Amino acid sequence: MLSETFLQRIRIISKKTVTKARCVIYFMSRDQRIEENQALMATQQYAIDKGLPLVVLFILKLNSKVRAQQHYEFMLKGLQELSFLLIHYDIPMIIRTGKRRDVLSAIINDLTPDSIFLDFSPLNGQKSIQEFLIEQRVSVFVVDTHNIVPVWVTSQKQEWSAYTIRRKIQKHLLEYLEKQPVKVRVHPFTMRELNIEQPISFLRNVKVRELTNYSLIIKSGTKAALATLEDFLESKIDVYQELRNDPSKNGQSDLSGYLHFGQISSLQIVKEVFNKYGNNIENLPSGPATFIEEIIVRKELSDNFCYYNRNYRLLDGAPAWARQTLARHGEDKRQYTYSIEQLENAMTHDLSWNAAQRQMIQTGKMHGYMRMYWAKKILEWSPSPKNAIESAIYLNDTYELDGYDPNGYVGILWSITGLHDRPWFEREIYGTVRYMNEAGLKRKFDLDTYIKRWTI
Repeated sequence: MLSETFLQRIRIISKKTVTKARCVIYFMSRDQRIEENQALMATQQYAIDKGLPLVVLFILKLNSKVRAQQHYEFMLKGLQELSFLLIHYDIPMIIRTGKRRDVLSAIINDLTPDSIFLDFSPLNGQKSIQEFLIEQRVSVFVVDTHNIVPVWVTSQKQEWSAYTIRRKIQKHLLEYLEKQPVKVRVHPFTMRELNIEQPISFLRNVKVRELTNYSLIIKSGTKAALATLEDFLESKIDVYQELRNDPSKNGQSDLSGYLHFGQISSLQIVKEVFNKYGNNIENLPSGPATFIEEIIVRKELSDNFCYYNRNYRLLDGAPAWARQTLARHGEDKRQYTYSIEQLENAMTHDLSWNAAQRQMIQTGKMHGYMRMYWAKKILEWSPSPKNAIESAIYLNDTYELDGYDPNGYVGILWSITGLHDRPWFEREIYGTVRYMNEAGLKRKFDLDTYIKRWTI
């Protein structure tokens, strides 16, 4: 039986009666793992209660305007590891290619599932899929296994800032940390006639841009994610507060790519932190406390925004005060303007910005502190805030391993439009949106070392 706390992770989208159902499907997307995957656990428990086989479905889009070949390779290597693990539980994993609506229609017709479970995403694409599935002859459930506190439990509205959501998360946090989820187990009902292919075999059919001089700095898969977490807890977390905003030092957790593809869960990470330091947030040392703030409050604030505001990629998603102040300064003269090609190839006058851009286009990761400066300068060098947002999203989603993610969209809107921030001193172009300059970087860290590291 699933606990009441666990059940709060599950949302019923539609209930249908399916005669002669042959299986239950977990449509995996955002959370590509077994451990601490409540969507998989919920699907299995439901399938066992129904006496039906469980099938994991993954739909691979072979053509993408924003994701690179290297990102597909990272994802498929992780899925390869996952598929081998699922074999031990008698849970088949099938991968289909094509448009999701077409694939789902075919799967529903071929496998006659009783129900389809989805892992939760706040982005518009999944909302569209849910609307499509409501019309099909299948029950549909969504399970929030990406957030520690389910987004709909934390709040029923868009939160104004980290300050307003923090207390709401903390109200539920220990409850969701202490409850032990049902463990995935060998599934007692099987469907062996499925045509199974190894995930990595699909890589040869992917037709997307292969980036040159681009090498991802982390290995793929849950095993690699756990090793990265272990290294962070042993050697970095105690000095995280001091080093996290220093791009010249290796002080970050390097977990964002794993979190984006769901190869590890924030719940598992936080449990490991609390196992080491205790779960009294107010008494945590500064390093762990800062990390917990980011991985819980800031991360879940991003999901909250994208869930309750469908304009998360647009200027219309910005707070009213920011839209007004940016409009007032829309005609301000730009000292420099750059095309998207110049930005993409790090061809600006600003050596600091160029270094950050090169770090991203060579490694798939830009230091978090530099990402704020990077986006704000795109605003300063673009003909309009709308154009700046579009350019920042294109570059972020093309190169960042953790691109196409709520954290990225919220980070861009925070930098360019003051989302989750407050008005500051007024100046040209920015209006009252918070400003950053190179002098501020120099006060924070050894900027010359950073520039030298990423200058060809």
